[in-house]
Amino acid sequence: MRHVIITGAAGYIGGMAADRLLELEPETVITGIDLLPAPERFKGNARVHWVRHDLAKSGWEEKALAAGPADAVIHCAFRIRAPFGRIRAYERQNRTASENTFKFALGRNVPSLVYLSTVSSYGARKENIGRLLKETEPLLEKKNPYGWQKKLIEDDLERFLRSGNPRTTVTVLRLNSVTGPRSQNLSSKFGLITFLKKLLPAVIELNPRWARQFVHEDDVVDAMLASLSRSGGALRIYNIAPQGFLEVGDIARVLQKNTVKLPVWLVKTGLFVLYPVSFGKLVPASAAAGLVYPINVDGSLIEKELNFKYKYGAEEALLGRVGRYARR
Repeated sequence: MRHVIITGAAGYIGGMAADRLLELEPETVITGIDLLPAPERFKGNARVHWVRHDLAKSGWEEKALAAGPADAVIHCAFRIRAPFGRIRAYERQNRTASENTFKFALGRNVPSLVYLSTVSSYGARKENIGRLLKETEPLLEKKNPYGWQKKLIEDDLERFLRSGNPRTTVTVLRLNSVTGPRSQNLSSKFGLITFLKKLLPAVIELNPRWARQFVHEDDVVDAMLASLSRSGGALRIYNIAPQGFLEVGDIARVLQKNTVKLPVWLVKTGLFVLYPVSFGKLVPASAAAGLVYPINVDGSLIEKELNFKYKYGAEEALLGRVGRYARR
């Protein structure tokens, strides 16, 4: 029997990982930890144990081991959308929750720890145009709260690894824009894809060279499961995105929409006015660089080192091509 603990298991990606493990591994037991109650599909399943708790507060650790010693921890939990005036509070919450999770896994020498990070931490810059960034590039984001907080958490993780000698094999997956049929069917899912596909009648062009990679949700889940097969105790970081990217014109073509050119100052002004009343659904004006300059990455390293292959391209992900796990 294998015992896998998944934080954020009531969420989008964490829930998909739990579904896939339950499907593929009949002997695997899942412990889900989340601020939310267990989704209906997990209730009554003897192989799913649920801990409803705030990871930033103590008291969940022993409950997480009720099903036995952990063989792996997949850390998906993260509060992304911070309401106006709450960015620093959310930053403290996210860092403390991650710190507690890392200490839990490393302190108990859990064999495998997988942490979901983001390519946003590289920072949106003019120098990125036409390039695919590798894992060795520095993390330069300072203004986008999401990318900045994920950068800080990666720094925290590396500091913990340096301060001790854990036997845990640690894998960091830096995800690009994740989407697919399941994501696009979630009424609560709000972000770039919702804007591009549902809310905007045309694709806004602030820079004709702005581009985006879209990674299919099924590929993300498979990358997570492939990471669990690693051993040896070393830290490894992988970008997760298929090769290539879609520029503004390509996105408009795929979505069968026109493009509308707008000045950057106008969008920044709109974000400045609307962010305070959006309950964190929009990015602050200070993070507008992500709408002007690209952050695209070379995601081939995981293919070279692990038994993993991308099954979907950027267009298929953007269009929400039906994947294997969409039915759940």
